[in-house]
Amino acid sequence: MEDPGPEGPGVRRGAAAIAVLAAACAGVPGARAETFRETFERPITRPIGDALADSIGHALPITAASAGVTFSFNKESHAWERETDILGQLYLERPRPLGRGKLNLSVSYQWVRIDTVDGHDLDQLSDTRFPIVDPKNGRLFTVPRFGLDLETHQVTTSVTYGATDDLDLNLTIPVLYSRFGTNVIFRDVATGQEQRARVRSTKVGPGDLFLRGKYRLLHGAWGDLAAGLVLRAPAGNQDNFQGTGAWEPAPMLYAATPSLSLGHGVGLQAYANGGVELDADDVDRSAGRFGFGLDCAVQERFTAAVAVLGREPFQGIAPPGFFDVARVDPQTGRRFTAPVLGLERDRASAYDLSLGGRVNLWHDTVFGFANVILPLNRDGFRSDVIPLVGVEAAF
Repeated sequence: MEDPGPEGPGVRRGAAAIAVLAAACAGVPGARAETFRETFERPITRPIGDALADSIGHALPITAASAGVTFSFNKESHAWERETDILGQLYLERPRPLGRGKLNLSVSYQWVRIDTVDGHDLDQLSDTRFPIVDPKNGRLFTVPRFGLDLETHQVTTSVTYGATDDLDLNLTIPVLYSRFGTNVIFRDVATGQEQRARVRSTKVGPGDLFLRGKYRLLHGAWGDLAAGLVLRAPAGNQDNFQGTGAWEPAPMLYAATPSLSLGHGVGLQAYANGGVELDADDVDRSAGRFGFGLDCAVQERFTAAVAVLGREPFQGIAPPGFFDVARVDPQTGRRFTAPVLGLERDRASAYDLSLGGRVNLWHDTVFGFANVILPLNRDGFRSDVIPLVGVEAAF
């Protein structure tokens, strides 16, 4: 029997084994990974990196292409006039077009910190109930802590042009500054020794580009209806969790009721959006998109907005067994497989509450806006709150 004392070879081998486990699970502390995804380069934790790369791009919201106001040309006065109340929605599209020859430019900033995965604090994950079998040497270990930290600062520039009286075209370009870190503790079951692995990294780069078009189909006393097409181009680096890595066309429908006057300069208007976000590489990975919202305009200067936003993937975030690792029941010695860190492969439906609005800052030309997104469920990787501020101008 090996001497377990501080000078014994058993301790030295145990410490060496833990170092191997740390390297096997998250890379050697201080090692430099070229991308965030490479932090999870070893077999046990590679599925976690893959899930983050596949999910985070869709967790970064993009503002709607619709301008804060729409215009029509008055032939009698030979001037452009604001046609409707200010749009309060920041993530729902308005079916009414901007106006022929009009240009709208907006710049916004939003902060996204991924806080939870399937309702569990992303910084306090653990896996200690049943030891994991190291695939390289067969030793058993647990993970008392597996903390992840992912924060994204996103600046988005959006340009919308009224090509005709019924057609709008839009280009949206986000630029991302992302900070990522891991704080992991591994414990060797045989010796009780622990090893800590800590990684910190930052990346700056473009996000996915969006090309959007909207054509008004109906306009009348019952409201407006428009058809839209959104093309997501994979300009963002998926391995740095800044893009989806796939071309995604999305046919959409946008509807709105007429504005209902409540008197004293107050008006209400309802909006609905719906469509399918198609994955060009794998149709099974597509998702439905929808949203319903209500605007409350006050004195033609300020409009408050509330909306419910939803995304329904067609399938789970990973195939069966994707997160499974080999384990041992310490009481019975039974070997089996179970997901690492308890991660599931279920469909990560996302439902959010959006609260915000726009204000007319200067002569129907310059507008300010602010918004906050709050989660209504906890499936998949989610943020506790996503704030947004910005400014736009119409020309």
